[in-house]
Amino acid sequence: TIAAITTAIFQAEDKTQLVVVRKNRFRWLRYAAAVALILAAARGGYLWQSFKSRPSAPAQVQQDILAGGDKAILTLADGSTIALDSTGNRQIARQGNTSIINTAGGKLAYHAASNSNEVLYNKISTPRGGQFQITLPDGTQVWLNALSSLRFPTVFNGTNRTVELTGEAYFEVQKDAAKPFLVKVAGMQIDVLGTSFDVMAYSDEKQIQTTLIEGAVKVSVEGKSKILQPGQQSQLQKDGRLDVLPTTDIESVIAWKNGYFKFNQADLQTVMRQLARWYDVEVSFEGPVPDFRFVGELKRKASLSTNLKILSYSQVNFKMDGNTITVTP
Repeated sequence: TIAAITTAIFQAEDKTQLVVVRKNRFRWLRYAAAVALILAAARGGYLWQSFKSRPSAPAQVQQDILAGGDKAILTLADGSTIALDSTGNRQIARQGNTSIINTAGGKLAYHAASNSNEVLYNKISTPRGGQFQITLPDGTQVWLNALSSLRFPTVFNGTNRTVELTGEAYFEVQKDAAKPFLVKVAGMQIDVLGTSFDVMAYSDEKQIQTTLIEGAVKVSVEGKSKILQPGQQSQLQKDGRLDVLPTTDIESVIAWKNGYFKFNQADLQTVMRQLARWYDVEVSFEGPVPDFRFVGELKRKASLSTNLKILSYSQVNFKMDGNTITVTP
């Protein structure tokens, strides 16, 4: 019932907003909630109708899994590895004339000496349930999402600055018109002079997305290229087609970097893939997948059970067995 939903919302921790979607109209309600999520059936209709069909809040989520955090593995040029976390402010290694500093708050910084000439390659990798931030030798800032990696040189002394990405990362590139910044990802290349953008290239997603926040980039693959303007997103499809969306929801794209999930008409499979990577769980579906679209926010710092409880009000059930979640109608 609506009363049950309201009670659950008011028992949560923080104040935020909840949107009720009625066909194509939005009405903002202010509730107390640790997590704000808006759920709307894909075929339209009234949000409250899907809520009313559930007589009470489900109680099947008994276990809990904590949110992911700042953790990664740094692989040095000689193959040795160093575990990274949110503690630090210490030098953890040197590569040639470059110092590597693990700073507090889940950040890694490279400080190259002015006379650095030897080029060595390092790789930083985040596991499921991990994220990390790195300052490259040129001052470029990179935020890595869960299950991602970045390969890069310890000094940029060539005609360009090239890095290789898997997974997802947000870049704030240090401007240097004389030395373009290049990102290579899954057979695609992104040419940058100085800008902010997000690249999402998980192998289990439907497409590779490059979203431009500020500046300009050129996305190239197999002889095709597109130049993006701020607010646009390129999509490289599985069949090799390269499309550009004239506008996109930037807040949803970079929400992970800012500490939350934000969904804008996302289907249930998309929602669960994001949760699986962040909470390091496996997800399976039993029976037909509900044809819902989710619009709203979930906090990444919240426990898994908290977020699943909110999702469960959309006529979806979750069963947890260790690190496996089974989704049922």
